[in-house]
Amino acid sequence: MWRDLTPFECMLKAVSIGSAIILLLFIPFFGMTMEVKEEPYDIYYDRLYSDINDEDNFQDWVEDTQDSISDTIHDYSSSLDHYIGKNDEELPITNRSYLRLKLKSRYTHRDHLDLDASVKLKLDLPHTEKNWKLILDTDPDDFDRLEDKQRGISNGSDGSLSGAVGGVQLQGQQWGKWRTNLDLGLKIKLPLDPFARADLRRIDRLSHTWTSRIKQEIFYYDSKGPGALTSVNFYFSSQEDPSTILKLSSSAQYLDTDDNWEFVQQAEIFDRIGQDNLLQYSLGISADSTPNYSITNSWISLAWKHRLYSDWLYMTLTPELDFQDRYQYKVNPGIMLEIELFFTAEGGIDRLARKIPNPTN
Repeated sequence: MWRDLTPFECMLKAVSIGSAIILLLFIPFFGMTMEVKEEPYDIYYDRLYSDINDEDNFQDWVEDTQDSISDTIHDYSSSLDHYIGKNDEELPITNRSYLRLKLKSRYTHRDHLDLDASVKLKLDLPHTEKNWKLILDTDPDDFDRLEDKQRGISNGSDGSLSGAVGGVQLQGQQWGKWRTNLDLGLKIKLPLDPFARADLRRIDRLSHTWTSRIKQEIFYYDSKGPGALTSVNFYFSSQEDPSTILKLSSSAQYLDTDDNWEFVQQAEIFDRIGQDNLLQYSLGISADSTPNYSITNSWISLAWKHRLYSDWLYMTLTPELDFQDRYQYKVNPGIMLEIELFFTAEGGIDRLARKIPNPTN
């Protein structure tokens, strides 16, 4: 039983289980590929051509594949959850495990084309004494620039698992009006690279239209040392039009590897247009403390987020204008395309929803 293991042994098991689940998810596809290759080419081509032209069959295949992956994630996490923490007399609890795949390409006039792909797997363990989760993230952004984090353009993937992290997360503990998360795990490479992350946050209702959120993050990797991120956000939404939200944010990040403070000020408007579309307007500025305090970039962007299919396939298209110090603040137009696949057995999750966070009690 996991209750008898040391924290280090738990971390090793978490990494192993997360990797195994990713492999198991792709075993059916490997099997399908091997089976197809054994058939004569003309038979395989005729079948594929027929399926593509039969819209109903193709749609059924897509939905069956999505359901199969979502059910697989749910079944593995539920079995593990029941083995670790469920007592016979306990009732079932909703399992919020998910797998998220992101494919991203970003082109700018002066930086040209960047491609990125990432996988994040989170296995929920609701029957444990505390709200533990297992995590596997192929592209963590802890040591990315603060501007890239805040704008959602982090691109640290090198196409391998050498930068992936796996571990356990203790979520939702509360101290008074402050909530906390704690991550412990290992970076999947040799030699092993232990890491720890913790965040502390508080949300307060300032008035019937304004809400504040304060968040403090601290993280440490054995190979890179410590880092910290502080953010203060203010949200505004009128009761007459809750589909439009204004967000004002100030944040600061310190990385020991750079011995530098980075600051970001950003204003965003989220405008929900119908069931399948969300517009996100962004205006921001970033600065560094070393070697001398200076503005590093200012930008303006408009993101169109669209639900492509059901509640699991989404697209985001973001045209943007940057004015960076490394290009003497000359305009640098660009565009980013992101495709997101979100697999979970918990139906009805709207990935386009933007809401004012609820106050901590």
